[in-house]
Amino acid sequence: MRGNAFITVRRYMILVTGGTGFVGSHIVSRLTSGGEKVRVLARSWVDMPRADMVQGDVRDLSAVVQAARGCNAVIHLVGIIRETGDQTFRRVHVDGTRTVIQACHEAGVPRLLHMSALGARPAARSEYHRTKWEAEELVRGSGFPATIFRPSVIFGPGEGFIAEVRKLLRQGSVIPIIGGGTSLLQPVWVEDVASCFVSALRESQTSGQAYELGGPEAFGFEELVDLVAEADGVAKPKIHFSPKLIGPAAAVLGRVWRRFPITSDQLRMLLEDSVCDITAMVQTFGIEPASLRDHLND
Repeated sequence: MRGNAFITVRRYMILVTGGTGFVGSHIVSRLTSGGEKVRVLARSWVDMPRADMVQGDVRDLSAVVQAARGCNAVIHLVGIIRETGDQTFRRVHVDGTRTVIQACHEAGVPRLLHMSALGARPAARSEYHRTKWEAEELVRGSGFPATIFRPSVIFGPGEGFIAEVRKLLRQGSVIPIIGGGTSLLQPVWVEDVASCFVSALRESQTSGQAYELGGPEAFGFEELVDLVAEADGVAKPKIHFSPKLIGPAAAVLGRVWRRFPITSDQLRMLLEDSVCDITAMVQTFGIEPASLRDHLND
């Protein structure tokens, strides 16, 4: 263990909100396999070996307080990439984070780790990034020794961004590329993200810090699609669609039809870069980020 121990993890209970999700399940697995006690708060019951399940909504203060009691750290991961019904960005990202912070105060939890997103900022074009920033501001003003993580797109077995690209490749007779396909992405492996969260519990210098997480390489969107298509043996013609052409369809169908591949908010994010300097990530957590190229066949 490097540095001064901030939490001797094995003596404490750690609450993970959103622990049944893509990133959460990897973090929970990493913690429990190391012998740590973990409690998971989720809206739907999922059997997770070696973790204590608490069923509840992150916006329900009483449920979060109940789950947080007796815990010495909360890892708050709950987030959505697409709005559905009452699951809006504001309600999930902002209201949910506000509830978690209040629950931590009421339950006496001293430590908070928070999942944000690369690109979160007050003047962002997308509601996703704006609400992620508002959630960060709540965390910064909470009085907790909190650590914030801002990952680029996350990939790993079965889920994540690359899984969505694979769905795109399977649909239709052509591969759609929006705009020039040159927007840069810096995919980060889900196990590296999990490693950063778990390590942050043990490192005192991560308190009050925000870390941008990315992989060792950045790819243009079309370049990334080509890599996945080659790995999967998909050979289809590509067609570039103007954002102005796809925009109206995304605005209407993306809201009411979940099978439509993109929403207006996702379109805005896809047209901007998602890259970062990973120096602090590498130096603080002592990892060599995995390359997307090495995990395309996972």
